[in-house]
Amino acid sequence: MAAVEGLIRACPQCGSEAFRALPGYSSPPWQIVECPSCTFVYLRNPPEYKHLVSDFAWEKTRVAEVERRKARSPIRMWLDSVTRWRAGIYSPGIAGTLKRLFTPGRVLDVGCGSGKKVPEPFVPFGVEISEALSREADDHMRARGGRAIHAPAVDGVKEFPDRYFSGILLRSFLEHEKQPKELLEQCSRVLAPGGSIYVRVPNYGSLNRRMLGAKWCGFRYPDHVNYFTTTSLGAMAGDCGLKLKLLNPIRLPLDDNINAVLSSEAARG
Repeated sequence: MAAVEGLIRACPQCGSEAFRALPGYSSPPWQIVECPSCTFVYLRNPPEYKHLVSDFAWEKTRVAEVERRKARSPIRMWLDSVTRWRAGIYSPGIAGTLKRLFTPGRVLDVGCGSGKKVPEPFVPFGVEISEALSREADDHMRARGGRAIHAPAVDGVKEFPDRYFSGILLRSFLEHEKQPKELLEQCSRVLAPGGSIYVRVPNYGSLNRRMLGAKWCGFRYPDHVNYFTTTSLGAMAGDCGLKLKLLNPIRLPLDDNINAVLSSEAARG
């Protein structure tokens, strides 16, 4: 694994090169650190994009991550598997969530995988770094009037014109992106007036993380390169002209994920 250790990066939020090591949360060679200037928590040496296309493609790392968690916390993983049905009781699912949040039109799914998360009647577009998944997504999306681009997220979104999408999906993606602020800036640019961005990221501020420490389910090495709290996500969104509204404010302290919608500050004004 050390052969593909990534390049050192500065803080994704403020650009500071100073850092405070968090060895209790790191997994050598992967270094999780906190920025002393803005308190953003991130992976300091993420894999290069060329390794994300092959060595760390999502369809490969997901299997390895499940096995790692089973070995580390077998009882917790078993309980999670046998009680997972509870999660759907009050949830409308991703299709219901998008229909509630987005107005009709073109929807961009960043990190779209196989390209099947965007429901009818939206016209689906996607960006995907995995070559195999992007081909599958493109076939599916073109049949519905859209398309998928094989590229890193920021480069892919740059290919679309201003104010092009009524909705943007960043579900379980922003934690993987080496340039999260640049991505939000591009998403803000291509978002149409009145449009929304749905964001779901692991909740670094959760009680579970504080109690479980390095065993917290939000830690994934080296897939997760950004660790957001509501404060840091709101600050980054604000710098990009976007306003954050939580979708799960009541249960947030106990929730391992932040679910939020971002809207344009200019449109609100």
